[in-house]
Amino acid sequence: MYVDVHTHLTHEKFATDLDSVIDRAVQAGVTAMVVNGLEPHSNREILALAARRPVIKPALGLYPIDAVNDLLPADFPLTVAQFPVDAEIAFIRAAAAAGSLAAIGECGLDGHWLPPETFKAQEAVFERLIEIALAFDLPLIIHTRKLERRAIEILKTHGVRKVDFHCFGGRVKLAEQCAHEERWWFSIPANAGVNEAFRKMLAVLPEDRILTETDAPYLAPLRGERNEPANVVGTVALLAELRGWDVQTAQARIYRNYVELFGEKWA
Repeated sequence: MYVDVHTHLTHEKFATDLDSVIDRAVQAGVTAMVVNGLEPHSNREILALAARRPVIKPALGLYPIDAVNDLLPADFPLTVAQFPVDAEIAFIRAAAAAGSLAAIGECGLDGHWLPPETFKAQEAVFERLIEIALAFDLPLIIHTRKLERRAIEILKTHGVRKVDFHCFGGRVKLAEQCAHEERWWFSIPANAGVNEAFRKMLAVLPEDRILTETDAPYLAPLRGERNEPANVVGTVALLAELRGWDVQTAQARIYRNYVELFGEKWA
């Protein structure tokens, strides 16, 4: 049983063959695909998709850029829809209260695309989503880019235990420290075979703190290709190779980690 704890199957690159993508993953042995929301449109699409395909586990969130959509300059290089953030946080809270969510995410902080004058507003939204996760005992799926230490500081302040850092971009030593001391999880994407940092995380993180993800359609094993949830199979094989395990052992370890974080309901 394989798992993909962070994917974006509502992305336009899956518009023409989404069911085939899901079917390929299921045929490869993937039993859970946690699809992460970014803003109102994807959040609602995810709930509809999960209702239609039970293998989809819904996570609703606000990507840091979308979380501060009202602060972006007219010449911002990415296309970002305008929407009321307060209303979307209320929507996410209602979905969590209804028991509809496997996690809160994607959420966090971004210092790559966003300038320092947005950091306070980013943190305010992040903390409100943390509060929802704590209120309903849900995992948080975290995006951090160039603000890893600040995100860690905020999570520690709130005493959050159920945390998965997706595609962690900080130093591997920092990830090791958080995995050992805070007992947080780290999901490793399907490009680990060609990314030295992700490969090292597979090799050195505590075995019970590792999860697999794709971030599909991004971060494919081969640069330039569209990524798919089925590609977690290759990450598990790499984990087995690096640890000197057989594939079945690696597969079972990742699945146990998934159940520990997300709970039996989402198994």
